[in-house]
Amino acid sequence: MKRGFTLMEVLVAAVILAIGAAGIGHVIVGFVQIKDREAKKGLALLTAVELMEEQVASPSPCVKPKRDEADASRYISPVSRQGIDFTLSFERVPGGAPLQWVTIHETSGRWDNLTLKRIVRCVETDSP
Repeated sequence: MKRGFTLMEVLVAAVILAIGAAGIGHVIVGFVQIKDREAKKGLALLTAVELMEEQVASPSPCVKPKRDEADASRYISPVSRQGIDFTLSFERVPGGAPLQWVTIHETSGRWDNLTLKRIVRCVETDSP
């Protein structure tokens, strides 16, 4: 009685192993792509938080309050940091306190709905 495997059995086993390795390789590549995308999204979020913290630490001038619905009481400023485009919008909070809404929105289109919104202190100016 002969022991061992025939050439055909070895070839079939090699093909099965190759298909399995290719499948596992494809899954690993997918995981790496997801990891990279999430790392970039995390960087965008951290950058947006840094922008917001700058607004808290160094208040900007107050936007004039709305007098009626047609009055534009919002100021929008484009900003780019670390290759990511944002818009900062400022809108005065109704009432007498020097407060305004600051909204930071990612505009590069890479991250759906990456928006931060917060009420921050603003500096009153004496301009008419």
